[in-house]
Amino acid sequence: MTVLVTAASEQGATGEIAARIGADLAEQGFEVDVREPDEVHDLAQYEAFVVGSAVYMGHWLKAARSFVDTHADELAQRPTWLFSSGPIVGDPPRPGPDDGRAGNALAETAHAREHKVFAGKLDKSALSWCEKVAVRAAHAREGDYRDWDAVDDWAAGIAQELTRVG
Repeated sequence: MTVLVTAASEQGATGEIAARIGADLAEQGFEVDVREPDEVHDLAQYEAFVVGSAVYMGHWLKAARSFVDTHADELAQRPTWLFSSGPIVGDPPRPGPDDGRAGNALAETAHAREHKVFAGKLDKSALSWCEKVAVRAAHAREGDYRDWDAVDDWAAGIAQELTRVG
């Protein structure tokens, strides 16, 4: 079974989550293609999808939103999972009840089996002036809050479901 893992990433942290999911699925024997959304135009060769995006100011990045909107019919016909990366507020930052809103509507559009939210990474040196103001207003702390065990567990769950489907 061939799985496309695609994610829009502003600073690279979400792309690293996508790469980890791809590696986890490949370890389970799946053929995996990890690409950025703008690099994918034809979905015919894929039998399942994992689509993700960094979340900025409560929204998925345009490339990921456009990918889901453009390919909604194809995504709805095959096993699809969505993930968001971005919560950076809290001690430690954890996904809260509102953090999934950005991806929940897209999950409905794609008929995704699940939409998972992972905490993100904040590197203030990579932010624009406006982004720094927003981060300061939110009292967000710099750091890498991604939970790699949670990412691996989620990917393992996808692999189990694909094994049943395949």
